Amino acid sequence: MHLDIRDKVIAITGAARGLGRTLALGLAAEGARVAVLARDEAKAAGTAEEITAQHPHAPAPLPVVADVSDEEQVRAAAAAIDAHWGRIDALINNAGWMPPGGLRVLDADAAALRRIVDSNLISCFLTTRHFAPIMIRGGGGRIIYLGSMIGTQSAPGGGPYGATKAGVHLMSNVVHQELADDGIRTAAVAPGLTDTPGMREAADPEHIARVSAKYPGGRVGQPSDVVPLAAFLCSSAAEHISGTLLPVRPITG
Repeated sequence: MHLDIRDKVIAITGAARGLGRTLALGLAAEGARVAVLARDEAKAAGTAEEITAQHPHAPAPLPVVADVSDEEQVRAAAAAIDAHWGRIDALINNAGWMPPGGLRVLDADAAALRRIVDSNLISCFLTTRHFAPIMIRGGGGRIIYLGSMIGTQSAPGGGPYGATKAGVHLMSNVVHQELADDGIRTAAVAPGLTDTPGMREAADPEHIARVSAKYPGGRVGQPSDVVPLAAFLCSSAAEHISGTLLPVRPITG
């Protein structure tokens, strides 16, 4: 199998912290050329500096400032990566927002709903629109959409977030149908509860403990659990996988 991702240009959104940061570090360690996208310039640079410090033999990363809910910033980010490396081989749509404590339907004002939709779903449309043509020009590429198991079945307070993640899952399949003939392969990756700063802000300790008891080893997922799957999906070994939803959690009934 060809699991080698050395020198592949992989753009990762929301790479300043949490899962995005871990993906950036992990894929760079495998030799990928990583574009670190984040809204904050200092944080994008910080992740890039971590890559260089921890993996000095990895290709130099490219920090890119972009609010991926803003089309002009997404357009500029895609152009900057194209200008720097001349291609984009993979895009990992990781950026998103989960409201702390959840958001019940009767408490969901329009501003909060728009922020969730913009961060989690609109961003995926915009990055796909502006990154995919560069991939197609180069013969194809991979787009990974970070969904969530909450997008398959949610709980009280998870409706707005879960609805956007369900939309991300559907979008991955539709992009596959529309762009497979152009060489684009897609996958929606749906982690369960994963130990990130965003999760710690949104979930209470009792909920985390209850879920942990059902997971392998009595722990919730770690960001590092997703890195090998992302590396596989970005490699040529995953050439025949597209348009599917890949859960990253145990099935507990």
